[in-house]
Amino acid sequence: MRPIALARVLAVGVALLPSFAAAAVPTPESVFGFAPGADRKLFDFAQLHDYFQKLDAASPRVRVVEFGKSEEGRPLLLAFISSEQNLKALDRHREIAKKLATGRGLDEAQARALAETGRAIVWIDNGLHATEVAPSQHAPELAYKVATDESKAMQRVRENVILALVPCINPDGLDKVVAWYRKNLGTPFEVAPMVELYQRYAGHDNNRDWYMFNLAESRAVARQLYHELHPQLVYNQHQTAPFPARIFVPPFADPMNPNIPALVVRGIQEAGTAIAARLERQGKSGVLSRQAFDAWWNGGLRTAPYFHNQIGILTETALWRYATPRTYDPAKLPKTFRDGTSTTTPSMFHPLPWTGGTWRLRDAMDYVREASLAILELAADRRFEWLFGRWQMARDQIAAGLRGDPSAYVIAAAQRDPGAARRLVEALRTGGVEVAVATAAFKVGEREHAAGAYVVPMAQAFRAYAKDLLEAQKYPARAGSQPYDITGWTLPLQMGVDGSFVAAPIEAPLQPLTALEPPAGAFGAGIAGSGDVLVIDPASPVAHLLARRALAAGAKVSRYEAGVEAGGRTFAPGAFGIEAGAREALAALAAQRGATGVAVAALPDGPRRALVPKRIGLLKPWTASMDEGWTRFLLERHEVPFTSVTDHDVRAGDLIAKFDVLMVPDLTQATLLTGHRAGDVPPEYAGGLGLEGALELKRFVEQGGTLVALDSAGELPLALFPLPLRNVVAGVARSEYGAPGSLLRVRFDVAQPLAWGLAADAVVFVEGGPVFDALADDDDEPAGEAHGPQPTFVGRFAAKDVLASGFLQGESRIAEKGALVEAPLGRGRVVLMGFRPQFRAQSWGTFNALLNALW
Repeated sequence: MRPIALARVLAVGVALLPSFAAAAVPTPESVFGFAPGADRKLFDFAQLHDYFQKLDAASPRVRVVEFGKSEEGRPLLLAFISSEQNLKALDRHREIAKKLATGRGLDEAQARALAETGRAIVWIDNGLHATEVAPSQHAPELAYKVATDESKAMQRVRENVILALVPCINPDGLDKVVAWYRKNLGTPFEVAPMVELYQRYAGHDNNRDWYMFNLAESRAVARQLYHELHPQLVYNQHQTAPFPARIFVPPFADPMNPNIPALVVRGIQEAGTAIAARLERQGKSGVLSRQAFDAWWNGGLRTAPYFHNQIGILTETALWRYATPRTYDPAKLPKTFRDGTSTTTPSMFHPLPWTGGTWRLRDAMDYVREASLAILELAADRRFEWLFGRWQMARDQIAAGLRGDPSAYVIAAAQRDPGAARRLVEALRTGGVEVAVATAAFKVGEREHAAGAYVVPMAQAFRAYAKDLLEAQKYPARAGSQPYDITGWTLPLQMGVDGSFVAAPIEAPLQPLTALEPPAGAFGAGIAGSGDVLVIDPASPVAHLLARRALAAGAKVSRYEAGVEAGGRTFAPGAFGIEAGAREALAALAAQRGATGVAVAALPDGPRRALVPKRIGLLKPWTASMDEGWTRFLLERHEVPFTSVTDHDVRAGDLIAKFDVLMVPDLTQATLLTGHRAGDVPPEYAGGLGLEGALELKRFVEQGGTLVALDSAGELPLALFPLPLRNVVAGVARSEYGAPGSLLRVRFDVAQPLAWGLAADAVVFVEGGPVFDALADDDDEPAGEAHGPQPTFVGRFAAKDVLASGFLQGESRIAEKGALVEAPLGRGRVVLMGFRPQFRAQSWGTFNALLNALW
């Protein structure tokens, strides 16, 4: 063959290489057997996993890794998609991203040089809220397009961007949802709501765990976002747009958290504009901004990155139910959004309204795909700015910390509850915060700190994140506004940790903590002495874990009814006495998890109550309660044996033959009584407790049982049991009283068994629950109980300065009113908690209130 002819053949072959490569890469439809987005078709996680393994094997532009396990043991997949050259240099690009993110050891010239050579890393996750199916169902299509599309725009994306795609961040939920949908497909219950949580413990709250990191999935993602990968853009996709909009995109509504860097806010706005413009250029209507979703709260997968100098993006595409289409009559669409803005008249943040018609899963996936592509193209076009901007924000945060006020946050070496302090440090470190340990004593102002104090320096890249979690929030309420989530979350307050900000630099030798948690024995944890009998301080909920372990090992366990002296220490009422137990194992557990106590030859004298494990039931309604899930989480972590109880179990009666204690999670009276309406779900899941079940709960208490009602669940016994109590905020207008997720001060009577181990002056989490008071003389008296035993007010809201963090309207209505009440009824009792003692497993400082009620 002549050279020129050979050259032509080679040129043709090279030109065809991309097409050949694309042809060898499996399409989603070829693997699933249907086109994703088809009516009434959903793939499950096994199918999704199979597709990405095949994609990885077929394309050199795709690298799939497992970065953790879900709570139920399914793999968490991360697909890196970029050019072959970028993937070969992936470790180098990760290192560049880390250097720019942390800001250490770089001057501006060096940072610019790294930003010129690095690649933008864009994190896109899918399927966090599993019933919002469009994001996870679109993930294979997006991966295929980015890997195979040979358009100039996509070539530019692959050259400049490394896509870190999580096909499904909640694989357990995907399987639960798909199984439920397939089970009901073609029946009258095809679009029935889920009757179980789609994440083992948290359900929808799996997007509320991004500073506490209780869940396995949250911890695995945090390692990528804040320790290993350091993406500049974090795109968290959802599917619940304010109706009738078809997609919500940034910018967000006010208020804005003042700790968020300005460059983050501008980046979010730029991203939202890029998405909106792309969609509307394609004639896709119903794009909405500045509604419902604000930028105040720290703790969501799109909000926590703000405080790490990352551009956190949220979109909410329209959802009907699963993969079933629905047609909307334009005449029946609402005329306004929640804030009164017209849904039909074009406006600045809703310029092309949707006018109704048929909406399919395919439509939602098209919106999600185009939004993803808009972000990728924006990242490619502004690669340098995203990389260099990350360093600029890190530099500015470090400089702000060096200026001081605050200079640092100090966690005292000696803690009332060492377990709380170590858990706080673990949460901060998981979130990428730099923490150090003082190796010598030092003094700040008038306070002396011992060696072993932990210091969170403010001169660090993630200063905004640390500061925001450690300081009190002051929510800037506006008339008629409601927060997107909670208003106050200050971790030391709700966990009961002794710590404080300091203005001036600390003059002390500091050893950086490189591990994610402090070593055993930190903050004074552990058992002193050498005897075979243990006295355990009740301050830490870890003490309950030790007691449960000891009982399981056959030891005798009791609690002191009053303060007691042992081993040179004075213990508060409620101290645990453990005899003939596995001393060494318990001592090691105490040191590791954060309990304190002494080992003595014999238990000291004093009135004690022998502990016998109770038969505990937890109501698990078919309305899929997140509070029930978090309660399960707490019980399992403290090894409390319990049984889940359905509405049917309660209605069946004879509860006292099966249980000593029944817990009812935070649900309103209406939800508890009615549950799902008949016809909305299969018959076996319809209805709630009903009056029949409520009467069985009352009978259970009268026969000697303990009913523990958490937060709003207290409405039911207040209304239907003959208790001489009332809810002082029932029916009060929002303008007169409101605590929309706030931290409030409470005074506990720590001599009462329900308050054993609690701090006398504590902080509780309140989200609009009941507030208790005794019936006044002119109130209607409960039938038959006018002169019966009176309730014990174990905890009351403070007399003044009730608000500790967040927002409170109407302090005078709740000052000195009941937050924790024990009300006798017949031979039993009702425990009413007007707060969430186990809220999202964050409110460590009040775990004891719930755990005490179970003995």
